[in-house]
Amino acid sequence: TGNGTVKDAKDELFLALRENMSIRRFARIADGFSVPYVHMKGKIGVIVNLTVEGCDATEIGKDIAMQIAALNPRFWDKSQVTQDVLDEEKEVLLGQMANDPKMAGKPEQVKEKIVMGKLNKFYAENCLLQQAFVKDGDVSVEQYMNNAAKALGGKVSFNTAVRFEKGEGIEKKQENFAAEIASMVGGNK
Repeated sequence: TGNGTVKDAKDELFLALRENMSIRRFARIADGFSVPYVHMKGKIGVIVNLTVEGCDATEIGKDIAMQIAALNPRFWDKSQVTQDVLDEEKEVLLGQMANDPKMAGKPEQVKEKIVMGKLNKFYAENCLLQQAFVKDGDVSVEQYMNNAAKALGGKVSFNTAVRFEKGEGIEKKQENFAAEIASMVGGNK
């Protein structure tokens, strides 16, 4: 409803379902047009938030949410990738190149261009708006969003999204079965 607290909404839902529940996590998105999407029979839920001008962007939002549910990008846009992440990625790439005999004789400028190309691939794999769109691999998610909005006679821009996966964040207690049996046998003496 948008009014009240999360506790009020939970209590209202309890009265309707007669099922006691606890809320482990939630997200609050203040402004924009939010589109929910549930994937794999409720195992993954995504809410995409867009700024929309002059069109109904529900289908665009669902398509972007499906992309997020399926590929779980680390970042929304390449502008969010921190310098630390980039430095780490460059270090890995340079290490791979140093161990590759084919790269031994290449000039530094060529190696730098190869690193830049591989960083663009990193963006395309890890940043939502730069990823190839799942329904049409010839365009990025950002290009799809812009083209679809234009076809509807409006403008759409991506604000943020939230992705929840069932069981995410619950750490399972790891037990040593052999130690458990040994303690039970030892306890019976």
